[in-house]
Amino acid sequence: MNDRRSVGPDGLVHAVRGMLDAAIQQAKAASLPWNYAALLHARRRMGERGFGVITLRGESLPLTRALVAGLTSAPIWLPTMGFVAVEGATTTDEGDESPVDQLVLRAADPMPMPPQVAQVLAASEVASREPGVDRNEPPVIELPTVLHSATVTRTLILLSEARPHGWPP
Repeated sequence: MNDRRSVGPDGLVHAVRGMLDAAIQQAKAASLPWNYAALLHARRRMGERGFGVITLRGESLPLTRALVAGLTSAPIWLPTMGFVAVEGATTTDEGDESPVDQLVLRAADPMPMPPQVAQVLAASEVASREPGVDRNEPPVIELPTVLHSATVTRTLILLSEARPHGWPP
């Protein structure tokens, strides 16, 4: 896997941070209530396992049970599928700080998505796919579904009115 989410000298992932900032600004311009965004992705580099999160500040950390608990009220944008909700999760080990290895997703209530916001999110999603994934034909995902960090080829973009409970700023 390539190192496309490279971390800067300050420990932040600036490219993702810029994309998330752009999505929030587009949402505000469209009078949508989203003030927080984060990127959920598979962590596979350097022997990592499970899902990870890149926060609005650009901080990269493992997605743990505690962070998943904060997602109960936040919609997640899944390109080609729309908004989904996290219904459950399993972790790589038994500890509370173990990374989440599987996410169970279900369809969420539809929300408005202005074309400009959808374009920003779709462009970032296309750029962030795993190598070898067909960029022209998105896979069909039927909901509910279970995403496995070892095989998922997409990133998920969290959009919410506020920072999820228990999440870093």
